[in-house]
Amino acid sequence: MTLRGKNAVVTGGAGGIGLQVSKQLLVAGIGKIAVIDVQDNMEEFVKLRNAHAMQSVMIIKMDVSNKKGIEASYEEIKKTFGSIDIVVNVAGIFNDKDVQRTLLVNLGGIINSTLSALPYMSKESGGNGGLVVNMSSVVGLDPLFIIPVYGATKAGIINFTRCLGNDKFYQRSGIKFSTVCPGATMTDMFTNFTEKIIFPETSDETYMILDRLSKQSATDVARCILNVLEKEKNGAVYVIEGKRIVPIDMKPYWTGKEPAL
Repeated sequence: MTLRGKNAVVTGGAGGIGLQVSKQLLVAGIGKIAVIDVQDNMEEFVKLRNAHAMQSVMIIKMDVSNKKGIEASYEEIKKTFGSIDIVVNVAGIFNDKDVQRTLLVNLGGIINSTLSALPYMSKESGGNGGLVVNMSSVVGLDPLFIIPVYGATKAGIINFTRCLGNDKFYQRSGIKFSTVCPGATMTDMFTNFTEKIIFPETSDETYMILDRLSKQSATDVARCILNVLEKEKNGAVYVIEGKRIVPIDMKPYWTGKEPAL
């Protein structure tokens, strides 16, 4: 996909990977960008607007777990931008001790944002089609025993996005879907990782695991996400690690035996 001149939405865009994605999209020439986040990091947004004065940067303070609030946010974005071409869902938290909140934000937030965007993107309802990229994690592919709740939400994101990345849906809507699964990324969420694990008795093992992980920056991940946008491969799942993207072969169980639609 050619990014120049397109209109994009980034959830969780006030910090960490989401903020870097917003920056990279603007550098790539995106026309208009809406940042949805529960936090309003105004200092960073002022910098963004000053650095990209010819592009529109819209800020919406909203919790992605708030379904009605997200629906209203997309309605506002559509009215302001006219169309939506790209959605990158990054918003997420890590707190296995707060099970309900983790489920509502990580999985619920991705679902809320994705489904709220579809009516404004789908060709069936007058949209231009486009691309949705949802952020999961390597722990959604390969279980890490110390974070079962977080891992479950990330596995759910992969399945949800792959369901929508079916060619039958693309033929009707013109929307493609991809999933990205970053490895260990140096953000505030990663730094505070050990404070919120569900099994505190595993803290020594946790530190050992974290020390062994190959770490990358949020900027590295953001650049890889832009690469995924450019590849525009429907239904694809990618691991992001070491400044590179690696496609994962997710062999469909249902191939050749899907129920007739």
